[in-house]
Amino acid sequence: MVNGEQVETSRVAITLRRGLNIAKPVFTRFRLLLALKAAIGVTAAWLIGRVLPGELNEYAYYAPLGALLGVAPTIVSSVRTSVELITGIVIGLGIGWVLVATGTPWYVRAPVAAGTGMLIAGVRKLGEGRAYVPIAAVFVVIIGAGDPDSYVAGYVAQFGIGLLVGTLVNLVFIPPLTYRYARARIADLKSDFAAATDDLATVLTTAWPPDRADWLEDARKRQRSVDDAEELVREAKESGRGNPRALWRRYDASSDDADIEALRYIGLRLADISDALGGAIWHEPVAVTIPDEAIESLGRALGELAEYIRAWNTGVDLDEAREECASAVRDVGEVFAEAETESGFGTIVFALRSMLGRINERIANARAEEE
Repeated sequence: MVNGEQVETSRVAITLRRGLNIAKPVFTRFRLLLALKAAIGVTAAWLIGRVLPGELNEYAYYAPLGALLGVAPTIVSSVRTSVELITGIVIGLGIGWVLVATGTPWYVRAPVAAGTGMLIAGVRKLGEGRAYVPIAAVFVVIIGAGDPDSYVAGYVAQFGIGLLVGTLVNLVFIPPLTYRYARARIADLKSDFAAATDDLATVLTTAWPPDRADWLEDARKRQRSVDDAEELVREAKESGRGNPRALWRRYDASSDDADIEALRYIGLRLADISDALGGAIWHEPVAVTIPDEAIESLGRALGELAEYIRAWNTGVDLDEAREECASAVRDVGEVFAEAETESGFGTIVFALRSMLGRINERIANARAEEE
């Protein structure tokens, strides 16, 4: 064990490391391009909507809204969103028009429009258009009740023009591929997991562990981080669909998917170790006994595992890191075999062995794919 000054130093190091891992840029070229396309689309839709013939131009304010919603991050999502939105709006307008046509008073048609629209909004196949079913229905029975035919025609025409303009802007200003963002996030995630493993090693090599609430909360945050990375990979796949840039920049997502799956498994096993160590320190939620002779070997094993994760991330000194980690995990297994059997300690041993095996498997598969 170490003295109080070393404990405090380790806490500060952990805090700084976590702060660096959390820091992310607020504005990116991808977001700035999306903002530019939205500005161009809204302006163009408004100008076009104002010159429509007859009474249609009275509803020109719906065109910019349609353009804003039609400018999506990818070409495929732009087209899909436009179709879903116009479908949901047409259904809602149809509900409102029927209620007005039947001559029911506003205090009847308004709640019926809202209720019916909300029921239909539960149909998931409508996608992004679900939310606009009740909105369009209520707008017709309240705002357009005086002239429902003109209102419905103007709403559909203007909103449709806006969606078309937004989609065309997306085609002219080709959305960038987001492959690099997805892979960079996976690399960051590996670094975060290595730092988290180092934190667990620190718990075993200092006189007192980091703050309990923060420590346990980190285990939950790691799973949310994996979910975020998985979403970025999904967006990266979609960014290439129908995108001319994908003709000269190929993207094989299978490797990223496999990394995400491995990281999710490792995150769960790190959470198991966190719970077991928490039980050993605070005896909650279940008391865990870790033999004194196992503390040093556990700390070393976790530290070597952290280095192995870093080597997996960088591809540097992989074989050496694997051997060091395997040796440290074997040492923990030998202590466990000689010590009195205890389920909590066994959980830690299993987690270490399974994480080592999962990383070995992932690296072997990646090498096979490259050959």
